[in-house]
Amino acid sequence: MTHCFLRFSVIILIITTVQLSQARSSTCCDDYCYSLDPDRTQSKHFATKTAYEVIRGSSTSQEHVVRHCRPSKFWMLVRHGTRLPGKSDIESMPPILNDLRDTILENYAHQKSPKRGRMCPQDLDLLKQWQWDKNITVQYESFLTDQGWDDLKSLAMREKDRFSEIFDGHYDEQRYLFRHTKTQRTEASFKAFAEGLFGEESLDSISTEPGPNDDVLLKPYDFCPAYTANKEKIKDPDSELSKFVRSPLYTQTLADISTRLGFQHVLTTDQIDAMWNACRFEQAWNLRQPSPWCSVFTKTHVNVIEYKEDLNYYYQNSYGYAMGSNLSCHAMADMMKHMGRKEGEQVVGYFTHESAIQIFLVALEARKDTEDLRADNYHNMRQRQFVSSDLAPFAANVAVVRYECDDPVEPVKLKFFLNEKTLKFDWCNRGLCNWSEVAYQYGRFLDGNCDEMYCR
Repeated sequence: MTHCFLRFSVIILIITTVQLSQARSSTCCDDYCYSLDPDRTQSKHFATKTAYEVIRGSSTSQEHVVRHCRPSKFWMLVRHGTRLPGKSDIESMPPILNDLRDTILENYAHQKSPKRGRMCPQDLDLLKQWQWDKNITVQYESFLTDQGWDDLKSLAMREKDRFSEIFDGHYDEQRYLFRHTKTQRTEASFKAFAEGLFGEESLDSISTEPGPNDDVLLKPYDFCPAYTANKEKIKDPDSELSKFVRSPLYTQTLADISTRLGFQHVLTTDQIDAMWNACRFEQAWNLRQPSPWCSVFTKTHVNVIEYKEDLNYYYQNSYGYAMGSNLSCHAMADMMKHMGRKEGEQVVGYFTHESAIQIFLVALEARKDTEDLRADNYHNMRQRQFVSSDLAPFAANVAVVRYECDDPVEPVKLKFFLNEKTLKFDWCNRGLCNWSEVAYQYGRFLDGNCDEMYCR
């Protein structure tokens, strides 16, 4: 009798295991076809590798028009445009992606894909045709792309059209001040922006202010040991990022992606990251051509992975970093100095990187949530203010415009723009701020010693 019971238990266990395995392989996620989706709204959620064109404000917006006021000065902090991957990605991605492409196609050929949530034939055809662009080599790591050039050139043309009172006439070094970090992508972004303002024939005559080796204005995070230490701390097992990566939500997401692609095991982090980065880069390079690697993710997958990215940036460059409010002191003081006086250059343009944009927004106290992003509040933060895709895509920019107004009490007003959309503050009337309010809000950056403040 005992032997019969044991045999029966083993049979039940085997049946249950088979049923669970079949259940896992029969469904994973929502049915979705990237190739046939005309909107592809998830392309707005690719974190800091989001294309600028899908995020920026409307070309026809009239937000820059202020009644009884005339724009007189323009100050802008700009991230470089769309770029190529860095050295490590260029070296690691091609072999991983080639192997994944072949195995996914083999999985589908042998009917290992799920019954629900499987890739559509059109997406599989895209994947079948995919090849790594052999022109993308380490020699050109992180270089600006053609789309990146267009990002900045078009931005300049739109700003020139909006603020024609400021951007009038030809280049004059007394009226224009430009500076970029010591990288190919920011220098090329500056040149693209200058071409948009003055035309290609003017590029040779336009000068930039040489930045110092320790450029605390445009890259303060590179010269702050506390920032570097905090960046490493984010990798600790008890960090919010690490806890989220171990959470049931995230681990199930990776399992679902793996099942969708026909795998009977969960893909490694390196494999998921390679597909995620290929998707984001390729979609940013070719705005109207669907990337085969974006088709492996559903919109739900993208939202979850975006939140993982946001947790990293939130605790590295934003309100989750205790010292973040002073890190952009030099840039804030520079903006206040230029905006607080009539004299001096009318146009200032600084070309930098994603981290500089994010920490500058912290100094402004812009887009701040009422609670911190955490590993356990993903669902509560779906409408969050801090979204790296929206704040720091390729070509992200913060512009500050000074207006001279017919107001006898407060004639000088400022307006702040993030990616060509008005930035609003609770202390400022509908985004148009009196200079006295700005001076009160950010006076500490003018009054203090930034060399002492910025890394403390």
